[in-house]
Amino acid sequence: MQTVFVALLVGVLVVSVLSFAVMGLGRRRRVIALAREAHRRGMRFSGSDPFDVARRYAAFELIRSGHSPHAHNVTYGRLDGWTLRAFDFRYELGHGTRRLTRQYGVVVVETDVPCGPVLMWHESDLRHGPMAAWRSRQRQACWLCQGSQDLAARLAELCWPLAEHRVSVQACGSVLMFCLPAPERWPDYIAGLEKIGPILRGLRAWTQQPA
Repeated sequence: MQTVFVALLVGVLVVSVLSFAVMGLGRRRRVIALAREAHRRGMRFSGSDPFDVARRYAAFELIRSGHSPHAHNVTYGRLDGWTLRAFDFRYELGHGTRRLTRQYGVVVVETDVPCGPVLMWHESDLRHGPMAAWRSRQRQACWLCQGSQDLAARLAELCWPLAEHRVSVQACGSVLMFCLPAPERWPDYIAGLEKIGPILRGLRAWTQQPA
C-alpha cells in the first residue's frame, strides 16, 4: 500500500514539473516572439515594466480595477508620431481561496488629440469588467459607454474592426487605452497595430473638423 502511495506521489510530482516546464517554455517563446516583432516594427521591448504602468495610468478603469496590478512584456515606441506602449497586464480580485486573476493585452497611445473622458466597455467582457462599466447607461454598437457621447459614437465607428476581438476602449485627456481580454487575444498584442493606426488617424481627422 505504501509503495502504491509513493508511486502515486512521484507521478503527481513528475506531472507537475512537466506542466511547469511546458508553461515556462511557452512564456519564453512568447517573449522571444514579442521582442522580435517589436524590433521588426522599429520599437523596443522589455520583459519587465520600465514605465511603472500601474502608477502612470492609474486614472484608467482597467488599471485600478483590482489589486496587485502587474505589467510585463512591454513594447514601446512611436505610432503615427505618437508615443505607444503595449503590454501584458494582470491584476487580482478577491483574496485567499476566492482570489481570481484577470489578464489583458493592453495598448496605450499618448496622442496630442483632446479626446476628453469616455469609457467604452465591450458587452461580452462586462461580467469581469470594471465597476464603472456596470454603471454605463449608454450604448454604441457592442459597447456600453459613459462620458462624451459624440466621441463614443465616433470611436465606436472607428473601432468596429476591433469589435470581434472584444476590445474595450477608454480615453482620458489625450491618452487612449485599448484593452483586450485574455485568452482571446491577438497572437501577440502588437499584431493589432495595423487596426489601431487607422483609428488614431480617423480620430485626429475628426477632431480637426471645423465646429
